[in-house]
Amino acid sequence: MAMSKPILLVSPASPFAPQSGAQQRTALLHGALQNLGEVDVLLLEPTPDTSRLTLPKPGILAHGLWHQRPFGLSKFQPDPALNQALQANGMDLGKYRLIVSRYLNPVCKLLIPPGLRTVIDLDDWGYHYAQGTLELAAQFKSAYAAQLAQRQLKRFDAFFFVSQRDQARHPELQSVLLPNIPFHPPAAPFPPSDSNTLLFVGSLWYAPNRAGIDRFLARCWPSIKAAQPHARLLLAGAAPLAMRQIWERQPDVSAPGFVDDLDAAYRNAAFTIAPIHTGGGTNIKILESLAYGRACVTTPYCAAAFKTDLASAGLGIARDDAQFAQRCIDWLTDLDGRRSEAEKGHAQIAKHHTRALFDGRVTQLCAPCLSPPLGAQ
Repeated sequence: MAMSKPILLVSPASPFAPQSGAQQRTALLHGALQNLGEVDVLLLEPTPDTSRLTLPKPGILAHGLWHQRPFGLSKFQPDPALNQALQANGMDLGKYRLIVSRYLNPVCKLLIPPGLRTVIDLDDWGYHYAQGTLELAAQFKSAYAAQLAQRQLKRFDAFFFVSQRDQARHPELQSVLLPNIPFHPPAAPFPPSDSNTLLFVGSLWYAPNRAGIDRFLARCWPSIKAAQPHARLLLAGAAPLAMRQIWERQPDVSAPGFVDDLDAAYRNAAFTIAPIHTGGGTNIKILESLAYGRACVTTPYCAAAFKTDLASAGLGIARDDAQFAQRCIDWLTDLDGRRSEAEKGHAQIAKHHTRALFDGRVTQLCAPCLSPPLGAQ
């Protein structure tokens, strides 16, 4: 339906080039909002330099860069230089009825007019650090940053959470659970493969993914290769060349970078791995794997985000590195077992992680925000 005042989607990731998980969620959110009215897109990204506007790509209303301030109270304050640049470019936030922001930081940089409703997608909320990875000073800094972020929530009206694990921490907020969903799932799950290839799919420049792969190669892969000499590992995802070359020094490990034909990668895989122990949000790579018909060996941390909807279906959950390696060894020799898990996992994806559910949840939270206040003409 057409609306006199459109919706503004604020995001650091464009919805028009959906390759990474962040871009894909932005694209899904953009599409869902279009069911409610006209949507403008404002890209806002941090920069170590001065705040300014840069030339926007097609489909983008404006592309702003906000100066990333050092750690402290100013981290979440509006950026005067950015707002001046936006106003000089003719951008009037007052014409919008609703602002929806991917993440908390970008929308905090805007001077939002009184009465303008706001919805924040708290993706990657409650970022988890591995024990022992931070020095005391860094731990204090991270805890303080989390407290500052939580204090900002009262500035906004409603929120999307990506997992029940995150939503349960804030029962005081008006919120809706907006789970990740596979972006381009196949029409039907792929048939099981007798391949010896383990597959990881994800942005390998992302620190939790990179750390998980480093740990898997150091602590699990030698045991897997000793028990299953024909085992192979494909690491599909963008990463610096030097990093990929280091990984490929391991026997039968291939790290080609971004893979154009993801269907082929899944079709030729025995199962997938998600050895992730840190980070935030949920790992969409697990959902995508089950949508393609491939079971996944993962960690309790990743599995906890899907505790209610997947109920461990399709997942081999390993509590430590030795068990992670053993589950991979077992599934390499048990085609029927991993096929059964994949089928159960796919059934749960078809039930709980669909485009219709995603669009419905966006409407549930955003449609009331678009309604005029009581008594308004």
